[in-house]
Amino acid sequence: MRDFDLAGLVKRTPPQRLRTAMAAQLARLAAETGVDGYDEIAGALAKIRRGESVDLTPDGPLDLRIRTIGAETWAARQLVCGAGRRREEPVAQDDFNAWATRAEATRALREFVRLPVPAAAATILFHRMSVRWRTELAADLEGA
Repeated sequence: MRDFDLAGLVKRTPPQRLRTAMAAQLARLAAETGVDGYDEIAGALAKIRRGESVDLTPDGPLDLRIRTIGAETWAARQLVCGAGRRREEPVAQDDFNAWATRAEATRALREFVRLPVPAAAATILFHRMSVRWRTELAADLEGA
């Protein structure tokens, strides 16, 4: 992943410190993509920050929000790339790209909640948009 030794980081970082650092990275990813503006996602991020469990039951509010963002991404893709695309469609490639990054951020959130932190870390770090993500990660690991 972009010349980054995630396995080495996982091996040398205590699990709770890694979890705290990845929670901070996840919050930054959510902010970069704008998904932290949704109440369900903001609430989940706040719970993660406090070390509380996050309810991601099927058809629960957070699950529905994540699935809705996925459906909106699919719809945008159809308008941009679908057969029979008309010139007056209201969605451009940049719109689709924005939806795709939101969908990836929500996937990272879902993985953080459901998977072991090292598995979720790969998705979180891969989708960070800031060029300073490595510096931010180093600070998160120091402060965790």
